[in-house]
Amino acid sequence: MLFYVKKYLWLDLAVTLTLGGLGYGGISYFNLPATFTITASAFLQGLFSFLIITIWTFTVQRGYALVKGQAFARQLTESLAKEYASASLVKAIAAGMTAALGEEIFFRGFIQQKWGLIAGSLLFGFAHYGKKDIRVVSHWSYVHGLLFGLSYKLTGNLLVPVIAHGLFDIGGVIYFRRIMRDKPS
Repeated sequence: MLFYVKKYLWLDLAVTLTLGGLGYGGISYFNLPATFTITASAFLQGLFSFLIITIWTFTVQRGYALVKGQAFARQLTESLAKEYASASLVKAIAAGMTAALGEEIFFRGFIQQKWGLIAGSLLFGFAHYGKKDIRVVSHWSYVHGLLFGLSYKLTGNLLVPVIAHGLFDIGGVIYFRRIMRDKPS
């Protein structure tokens, strides 16, 4: 579901405000300790987390090419890429950062802190469930949720998964735009 929200900046902002508001409300209501500290260390940890998640994603994508064939992997990538083919660079950056902020406040700041890492990861994955043509990619979101959750658990700073998630989304949209631009007609 959240895969498709990022296509439209207005919808992305609405969902971001909703998730961020619900997350902030849950954090406040249950008096959960949410730390969001801007430091050089947090930026480096966010960048490191982004690199781990990106390497994992490309490794799984390459694994699909080996197991199911290059044509299957290409079709899978193009199915997701077509969702973002028309996104401008400005829209990609805005959508990536806003989605990351709202989703991380909700899934890590509230859900993970209240009900644990597994609950936050499962709900994050479920929220990113997509149509049949990208269902396999949707399953990766459960692991992404776990990795974002671990980056928060290990650092204690909500800014770390926000940075990792934002960079991942921005990089993904740029990558998918390039795939569609370079695709033979």
